[in-house]
Amino acid sequence: MVSPIHEFVGASLVFVAVAALLAPTARYLTVGWFAKRKDIMDGLGSSARLMYFQMFSPSELPDKTTAAANAFEAMYTKWYGRRLYLVPACILTAVAIISVALVILTSLDERVYLTNPFFNLEQSAVAAIAGAYLWVLNDHISRARRLDFSPSDLAWASLRFIVAIPMGYAFAAVASESSGPFIAFALGAFPLTGVLSILRRLGSKRLGLGDTDDEMSDDINKLQGINKVILERLANEDVLTVTQIAYCDPVRLTMRSNLSFNFITDCMGQALVWMYLEEGLNCIRPLGLRGAYEIKCLIDEFDEAEGSPARSRALSAMPLYAKALQQDQATVQIAFRQIAEDPFTVFLYNVWYGDPTSPTN
Repeated sequence: MVSPIHEFVGASLVFVAVAALLAPTARYLTVGWFAKRKDIMDGLGSSARLMYFQMFSPSELPDKTTAAANAFEAMYTKWYGRRLYLVPACILTAVAIISVALVILTSLDERVYLTNPFFNLEQSAVAAIAGAYLWVLNDHISRARRLDFSPSDLAWASLRFIVAIPMGYAFAAVASESSGPFIAFALGAFPLTGVLSILRRLGSKRLGLGDTDDEMSDDINKLQGINKVILERLANEDVLTVTQIAYCDPVRLTMRSNLSFNFITDCMGQALVWMYLEEGLNCIRPLGLRGAYEIKCLIDEFDEAEGSPARSRALSAMPLYAKALQQDQATVQIAFRQIAEDPFTVFLYNVWYGDPTSPTN
């Protein structure tokens, strides 16, 4: 006969384990989401918000700058509001309760502490779920800390638990009986993308298809600030080329990738220049031109009134840029002007500097 205290202990263990798993999500939704929203709102002034609608959502274009500010906040709440986390969070809660309860009750039943009212899992399944729990909790704590949380991350976590048992059995079947649970736990603690990569390699080897190369090469990894981790996060959002990042919607990409808004707009500026100069960007970066914003500032100075200090400064600098690029000065000026007059460059200029003609700036 199982005593009530034993049942209370079992229920408490399940509650604590599930609460610990959901705590990072709760923290992000009560604190982190507002910090992420502030990053976007502070990054776009009133005039820049109006220009954002002109560039990326003309069907919702407000009539006035003040209306654009309110419309932008409404649009943000509609597409990236906290309500979008509700369904994935409920699914993860249900999956976590079932998975954690089965593991804890199986373990306590095997130790004759209480009777499992459901069914006991095999050791490989218990180890696989435990590994998945470890990975999901660690991943969510890290995401909440760096403000990198989206509804899809909750869905991935649910999938991680759901596939843990079949994956654990599958990998344990090819291992010895003694090492099966360890392999199941280790693979459960692997990122899902890593496990899928392993499965593809093993499948290709068994089928005689040879090795598969998952690496995609593009000049996007040559932009300043882009490393392998950032490249993977952009790839997850289907941003794989320089052209894509140059002409992306920075607000949507910021919220989908959870990279900072300033970082995304900086990458856009570099990409706009890279499309014209490619490796030449590395030659002019030490001379003060690291993106489209700086080139627009240079062209604006070049177009100042004759004899002005700004125009004189631009005229004296242009031969140095042409020499660094090993091109004729006239062709460099044409390329710079094309970059400066690109609508996306003008948008970035308004984001960073603001429209001086706007009454709100």
